[in-house]
Amino acid sequence: MEHLTLPSGRVLAWKTYEASEHTPARKAIFYFHGFPGCALEASYLRSYLQKHNARCIAIDRPGMGNSTYYARTITDWPSDVLAVADHLNLPQFYILGISGGAPYALACANSIPRADGTTGRLRGVAVVSGIYPTTLSMAGMLPELRTLLFFGAWLPRFATGALLDFLIGRAARNVDPKVLEDRMDQVMASRPETERGVWTDGNVRAAALESTRGAFRQGGAGAGAGAGVAMELMLLGDWGFRLEDIDGRDVKLWHGRLDHNTPVGMAEEAAVLIGCRTSFGEVDGHMSMSFNHVDEVLKDLLERSKEFVISGWSIVLV
Repeated sequence: MEHLTLPSGRVLAWKTYEASEHTPARKAIFYFHGFPGCALEASYLRSYLQKHNARCIAIDRPGMGNSTYYARTITDWPSDVLAVADHLNLPQFYILGISGGAPYALACANSIPRADGTTGRLRGVAVVSGIYPTTLSMAGMLPELRTLLFFGAWLPRFATGALLDFLIGRAARNVDPKVLEDRMDQVMASRPETERGVWTDGNVRAAALESTRGAFRQGGAGAGAGAGVAMELMLLGDWGFRLEDIDGRDVKLWHGRLDHNTPVGMAEEAAVLIGCRTSFGEVDGHMSMSFNHVDEVLKDLLERSKEFVISGWSIVLV
């Protein structure tokens, strides 16, 4: 893991996945993990990066993984991303947001200037299986997830943290890794067949388990413990910006029509508000859309923009 201490004293942590140990990658993709999760989730991208001559920089959001917790908003996130980009000498970059990473990817699309020749920073945004504002249609969402969103919007943070700790946090912190694995196996057993099939993939399984452990690394319920995960859930009720204010250029939403975590209706409505491109998987659910279309998503994200050079490297890329 790499770290950056901000002027406030807060620490941002990230994990870089390289296309090659010997050759600098041309393009930088910032990866925004799902909920609950951390930077380790992006490990499943390793085998695709060399093909696309890219490197992936996955940042732990505040309070998860190794990044310091603080009371924040979704609109605070772009400044953190720019701080890491400046630290790494990346004048331009792409963004890939997965599931719960969608609000943060779209916050960046809303506020970071688009790359235009040598000016601007953001070259493109892809959101896969994203969560969208709860004001949009949630028809078809799993009842337990709809309930969790409701409680997250109304309960105090310590109560939300305690609920999340009861549901999965304790299992994630258990010294016996089998405890979390059994808990997630139990959850996945009730999901559609398309999701259960993805869960048997060793790389997907390992990435999801390690990401969930990292999400709760900083503790369970209570002040400062599990606060990052609780804060994530609470912020989903108020993003702090409107989708219709986003410049939809170079933004694309990818979504499975069989997704019951974040129903396709939310993505369809969001796409209209943003005015962006879409791709819908007719036989895909939440996880299968995220993991089965990696090559296609990266190709579309990276090849729509021209190559660029970064500070002395013949070719560069989070």
